[in-house]
Amino acid sequence: MKVDFMILGAQKCGTTTLFHALEAHPDLVGSSPKEPHFFCSAEDWREQVEEYHKHFAQKDGALYFEASTTYTFLPIRKPAIWDDLFAYNPNLKFIYVVRSPLDRIVSSYMHSFQIGTTDYPIEEAIVKQRSFVDVTRYATQIRPYIETFGRDRVLLLDFDDLTGERQPSTLASIAAFLGVNGDLFQSNERVHEHKSIGGRRRIHHKFRNPGPVLRAIKKYAPPLWRKITDNRHRAFHQKPSLNVDQKKMILRMLDLEIEEMERLMGKSLAKWRAM
Repeated sequence: MKVDFMILGAQKCGTTTLFHALEAHPDLVGSSPKEPHFFCSAEDWREQVEEYHKHFAQKDGALYFEASTTYTFLPIRKPAIWDDLFAYNPNLKFIYVVRSPLDRIVSSYMHSFQIGTTDYPIEEAIVKQRSFVDVTRYATQIRPYIETFGRDRVLLLDFDDLTGERQPSTLASIAAFLGVNGDLFQSNERVHEHKSIGGRRRIHHKFRNPGPVLRAIKKYAPPLWRKITDNRHRAFHQKPSLNVDQKKMILRMLDLEIEEMERLMGKSLAKWRAM
């Protein structure tokens, strides 16, 4: 087998909602987990590719896909990952979902604070941790894929089109892009799979791969494990806000990126500039 297409991101742009909508189609098989991060973490992907394929349940005639948003984390993760992907399968297709930059950055910050990868308040984090803006450079992230695989193999989607009244037409465009029967998609009304307020509890990143002692506690003493990993003090009761000057700064940094995405998507993204 080979993976047929990938949801590349962008992070915090509804990729989990989209993943589950596609996974419900009988002709599409998603990876488990959703984000194996294989091509940006494997030391030698050719030597380990069979392990990668074990993330997919085998099904005759199906199209296989995954959704590692880290594949569009240039320059934070592995550089020139698109070359490895082309060597793996030159016929790969890609779906890239984009969202208002200001909304994505706030959502990404909330996620990062909750799992402990940042301890700064938002106004400091966006300056001291370049990833918040870099991952939002949508044109920079997706252009190498377009140049390597061709524009016809990259589907660009607007986050706002994944839900509500526009969802059926968006799923129809995805079906046409993938060459599957769009009538077999199920309606998916979830606005956002990972709500940052009132959503599920997120564990601190330092407990995601526990050592033998903590693994034993998790297995044999669940109440103690829950107490040790209690992360409720990092929960948000309301969204943090950026002031007008911070918003202007971000939009100024991303102005050319937005212009390029308007050209690539063939639509106005003036709403992204609203403050």
